[in-house]
Amino acid sequence: MISRKAFSLNPRIPHRRSARRVVAAFEQGRRRMSTKIQADEGLASWTRQLAKNTATPISSVRVQLATESNAFKRLQATPITACLGAEIEGIDLAARMSDDVVEEIWSAFLLFGVVFFRDQKLSPAQQVALAKRFGELDRHPIVKGLPEHPDVLEIVREAGAPTNFGESWHSDNSYMRQPSLGSILHAVEVPPVGNDTMFSCAYGMYDMLSPALQKVLSSLKAVHTAGLAFNPNTVSGGSFDNPEAAMKYQQAQELETESLHPMVREHPETGRLALFVNSMFTTRIEGMTVTESKPILEYLFAQVGMPNLTCRFRWRSGDVAMWDNRCLQHVAIGDNTSHRRIMRRVTLKGDVPF
Repeated sequence: MISRKAFSLNPRIPHRRSARRVVAAFEQGRRRMSTKIQADEGLASWTRQLAKNTATPISSVRVQLATESNAFKRLQATPITACLGAEIEGIDLAARMSDDVVEEIWSAFLLFGVVFFRDQKLSPAQQVALAKRFGELDRHPIVKGLPEHPDVLEIVREAGAPTNFGESWHSDNSYMRQPSLGSILHAVEVPPVGNDTMFSCAYGMYDMLSPALQKVLSSLKAVHTAGLAFNPNTVSGGSFDNPEAAMKYQQAQELETESLHPMVREHPETGRLALFVNSMFTTRIEGMTVTESKPILEYLFAQVGMPNLTCRFRWRSGDVAMWDNRCLQHVAIGDNTSHRRIMRRVTLKGDVPF
């Protein structure tokens, strides 16, 4: 912020009277701007406080938002279900958005877990620029990105090819020490029907557990690894060097290493607790064998697809989804193999779960 001293020492101001007039005009403008900022911050604070109201179930918060016509000032957010998800209207993601708009999108992101934008036109470069408005990019260590934009994964399934990418419930890159904060997925080419994506609320998964089980899980950690999900025999036709594969993979240390994460993580921005195990990358519980871990993990995995915790999004070409990997899981539904499907994804760098 410009100070009074800056005006009084400015050599371009010819004398003190002029300086006083400039200072007075500046102060008047600053007061008007301060009033506007306070009003905007009040709205942003209200929506953020809703997200942080941990005493109220997240579904109740999202139902409340569905009845609030002025929850957001610069966009319209229409909830999809009571548990999570909202479609956002009135935003062109390819345009140069103001910081205020970006802040409101982020508030909606925190409140709904996943937000959808219809009919967007994004080049890979524009998708990268969009992601950078929300955080640092997180390059995938195993799947190769586009040659010109290595942070952008092009997820391709040719017509007639088997579907095998993202078709188990998961949180993106949970096998990494710092799992991805969020993901932004752009539909480039989609079938006329099918191949939807489902999302499930990890806050709700935790809330549905008994207090006794919540207490037990809060002291446990689980092992996450990429080695099974990215087995070359299942994802790239038997070899990472397969020239016929639509998607290109590469060897990485993440295929051999394991990451240890709390089974219940606290969201660093909302303070809410979420179940943080998934069937794609979580293999066992720390201190237990795979056999001992199996009944506990299978019980927890079964909570993920509960209808009251999920929403389902039907894609159209141009649609964009942006989701929070810290508090939900998702799964691609491979029910249509007769049409080509092309999606482009970027992810945001996250932190170490706690």
